[in-house]
Amino acid sequence: MERSKTSGVNGIMDISEAADYLHIKKWTLYRLVKRGKIPGIKVGGQWRFKKEVLDEMFTQNSPSAE
Repeated sequence: MERSKTSGVNGIMDISEAADYLHIKKWTLYRLVKRGKIPGIKVGGQWRFKKEVLDEMFTQNSPSAE
Protein backbone atom coordinates (compact mmCIF):
# COMPACT_ATOMS: atom_id res chain seq x y z
CA MET A 1 0.00 0.00 0.00
CA GLU A 2 1.50 3.28 -1.11
CA ARG A 3 1.10 6.55 0.72
CA SER A 4 2.36 10.04 0.14
CA LYS A 5 4.50 11.81 2.70
CA THR A 6 1.76 14.12 3.94
CA SER A 7 -1.56 12.40 3.29
CA GLY A 8 -1.11 9.04 5.02
CA VAL A 9 -3.37 6.11 4.22
CA ASN A 10 -6.97 7.16 3.51
CA GLY A 11 -6.21 10.64 4.85
CA ILE A 12 -5.09 9.29 8.24
CA MET A 13 -1.67 10.53 9.33
CA ASP A 14 0.68 9.52 12.10
CA ILE A 15 2.46 12.09 14.28
CA SER A 16 5.38 12.56 11.85
CA GLU A 17 3.14 12.97 8.80
CA ALA A 18 0.81 15.39 10.61
CA ALA A 19 3.74 17.46 11.91
CA ASP A 20 5.21 17.64 8.39
CA TYR A 21 1.81 18.58 6.97
CA LEU A 22 1.40 21.37 9.52
CA HIS A 23 5.06 22.46 9.18
CA ILE A 24 5.73 22.08 12.90
CA LYS A 25 7.99 19.85 14.96
CA LYS A 26 6.66 16.57 16.34
CA TRP A 27 7.09 17.71 19.94
CA THR A 28 5.07 20.84 19.24
CA LEU A 29 2.28 18.68 17.84
CA TYR A 30 2.41 16.38 20.89
CA ARG A 31 2.08 19.43 23.14
CA LEU A 32 -0.84 20.89 21.13
CA VAL A 33 -2.70 17.57 21.16
CA LYS A 34 -2.16 17.17 24.89
CA ARG A 35 -3.58 20.67 25.46
CA GLY A 36 -6.60 19.90 23.27
CA LYS A 37 -5.67 22.46 20.62
CA ILE A 38 -5.44 19.87 17.82
CA PRO A 39 -7.80 16.88 17.60
CA GLY A 40 -6.27 13.44 17.36
CA ILE A 41 -6.92 9.91 18.50
CA LYS A 42 -4.55 7.46 20.12
CA VAL A 43 -4.58 4.02 18.47
CA GLY A 44 -2.38 1.30 19.89
CA GLY A 45 -0.34 3.88 21.78
CA GLN A 46 0.28 6.02 18.69
CA TRP A 47 -1.42 9.25 17.70
CA ARG A 48 -3.45 9.45 14.47
CA PHE A 49 -4.87 12.50 12.74
CA LYS A 50 -7.39 12.96 9.92
CA LYS A 51 -6.18 15.33 7.24
CA GLU A 52 -9.67 16.67 6.59
CA VAL A 53 -10.14 17.50 10.30
CA LEU A 54 -6.84 19.41 10.33
CA ASP A 55 -7.90 21.26 7.16
CA GLU A 56 -11.27 22.15 8.72
CA MET A 57 -9.52 23.69 11.73
CA PHE A 58 -7.91 26.27 9.47
CA THR A 59 -11.02 27.07 7.44
CA GLN A 60 -13.10 27.52 10.61
CA ASN A 61 -10.46 29.60 12.39
CA SER A 62 -9.34 31.75 9.47
CA PRO A 63 -10.48 35.37 9.44
CA SER A 64 -13.24 35.98 6.90
CA ALA A 65 -12.47 38.24 3.99
CA GLU A 66 -14.44 41.47 4.02
